Amino acid sequence: MSDAIETLEQSGLPIHIYATPQAMGAASAQALTDKLIALAATQDRIGFLIMAAPSAYGFYDAFLSRTAESAPLQNALQRTHFYQFDDYPLPAEHPASFRYLLNKAFFTPLSQWCPPENIHALNVESDDPQAICEAYTQAVLTHGLDVQLKGVGENGHWGFHEPFVPLQGDPAYISVDLSEENVHQQLRDHPTLFTTEDQVPRVAYTANVALFMKTKHLVEDNIPQASKGFALVAGYGNDTVDAAVPTSILKQHPHAAVRTTQAAAHELLEFRKHDHVTQASFERMETALGGGSMGDYMRKVFDAMHIPYEA
Repeated sequence: MSDAIETLEQSGLPIHIYATPQAMGAASAQALTDKLIALAATQDRIGFLIMAAPSAYGFYDAFLSRTAESAPLQNALQRTHFYQFDDYPLPAEHPASFRYLLNKAFFTPLSQWCPPENIHALNVESDDPQAICEAYTQAVLTHGLDVQLKGVGENGHWGFHEPFVPLQGDPAYISVDLSEENVHQQLRDHPTLFTTEDQVPRVAYTANVALFMKTKHLVEDNIPQASKGFALVAGYGNDTVDAAVPTSILKQHPHAAVRTTQAAAHELLEFRKHDHVTQASFERMETALGGGSMGDYMRKVFDAMHIPYEA
């Protein structure tokens, strides 16, 4: 497995820090492929819940490389079924849909080893997205919760489960309105797809945190971008779990690991060094999130998470 430069621990959750997104993704690819091979020895069907995001590009490439070289992994993929986290109500061929991203970056090159019937798309552009969500929920709860690759939004969202949406409830795929913070992140993540705010869909469909947390064997969290410094501090800076930062509940999962980069972890390391968010760190995180009213939002979240700060 790719060697981490440093490993932290918070509430029993390991946080591995790597030099590059590629090293981070390779480490998660090794952990997840090893788990798939092990599960294939005892299960006829394996469920893999996978994010569609730039955070996963290093993982996608490493997973595909490992698959090309491993007959046991190729065999495991014959019984591995993939499920989406979330998507917009857009056609699958629309470049902004997450099905498009997954197909282009991962599923199409994986198709020589994974049967097409093992790819389960979240087709919420239908006339009845609620019915699609209900059926997809049942399929995932029945078959799709062995392993998971996740990321974290700049504001700490998990999938499109937004901050301050309750963490408790029945596991389900739900409709959500994107927060302004999330809209701005989409502009930064996909600058060629969305050039203005009005181009970003304001409604999406996502698994909720209650469903994500039912993953049984392994959850790998990939956070490569420097713009995610606020989310790392707010979510993983202390023991607090609160809906203000949905990903904070990952600290309660018994089989999870966070993998991040030096660039992304800088503010978390500074926080641990000083036991509070310094003014300089606060200002860097505020700038990374786009400035403007983000300082007020950060204060609100830090207060909810009991993160001390200067600002």
